Amino acid sequence: MAVYEIEFRLQHDCPYNNLSRKYPNLVFAQWCNYSMEVLEISYKDLSEFQTVQDEIQQYLTKLGAKIARKSFSGSNTQMIVHECICDTVYRSVTSVLEKHNTLELQPTIYRDGWEWYRMISFSQKDIKATFDELTKFSKYEIISRTTRPDYSVRETFVVSTNKLFGELTGKQRDALVAALDNGYYRVPKKVTTDEIAHQMGQPRTTRSSSNQSRTRLRGIVVPVGMDRTHRLNHACCSPPGEPPPY
Repeated sequence: MAVYEIEFRLQHDCPYNNLSRKYPNLVFAQWCNYSMEVLEISYKDLSEFQTVQDEIQQYLTKLGAKIARKSFSGSNTQMIVHECICDTVYRSVTSVLEKHNTLELQPTIYRDGWEWYRMISFSQKDIKATFDELTKFSKYEIISRTTRPDYSVRETFVVSTNKLFGELTGKQRDALVAALDNGYYRVPKKVTTDEIAHQMGQPRTTRSSSNQSRTRLRGIVVPVGMDRTHRLNHACCSPPGEPPPY
């Protein structure tokens, strides 16, 4: 059984899609577990962000969705946790994906009037049915289509912690954690490797352990990123509004 991975974007009448069209400089990322939703808003212009805050509040109030939490991450990102509104949105894309046995790989991204989705399916028939229904109420574009071999979905779509850290020695893991905790990877750096080594009561070889762990992680993560970039740059996109050929 093959596994099909599809990335696509679409436009339709949706509150967050409409907001991203109205505020093209903002980026919305959304996660949902059908009970609660997490909306992350990234912005550059503070005045524009403050304006969209009022609109989001009015929209959620109109739907009767309670906000559970608001928080800021960094200097230009806000996270809003609120009750799920999937059932109140007319022609929800997520409900179409679910109806035709496809699995959405969240988050959904809203940017410049487009919604960006990534999904997997185990049947070309289900994929065709999905896009046949989406074309009834949206304009979409296929970004990439990839057929994955018949092996573990977990290993295919997720970089596991075992794969990331399993090959590191104990000393390398300790050095990596200390570097993260003390701000070595921040910009600008908050600490030097010599200071980390002194804090850990270790010789300067701690610097070598940190470099080795970083090199090993880079060797795992970079190929994954290159593969994703290659697929985005070389995929054959379908014309807007047309189902992909199968």
